Amino acid sequence: MESKTSRNGPAFAVLNPSGKKKEADPLPLGERISDLNGKIIYCVSQHVGGAGTFLRKIADVLPTYVPGIRTEYRSKSTAYMTDDPELWDEIRTKGAAFIYGCAA
Repeated sequence: MESKTSRNGPAFAVLNPSGKKKEADPLPLGERISDLNGKIIYCVSQHVGGAGTFLRKIADVLPTYVPGIRTEYRSKSTAYMTDDPELWDEIRTKGAAFIYGCAA
């Protein structure tokens, strides 16, 4: 983390946790889904902590709380902080949304 001084006190810049300094343009949030009925929601594990167990459980119980949806559990084939283009293409093609996180 870089620290700079401004007239309002210290200012901080957040760096990429992978240790590589890379500029990224911010993206807007995606549109909200108005109706989940008949939609597929992906639950994606990223190999951190108990993510697999946690997201598998979400995939199992979510349809009981939101009737009419289907869930698909997937485990990324790549490690945390690396891309998995095949998985993202599958979600883009078949899914309406995804839950991605860790249980660390």
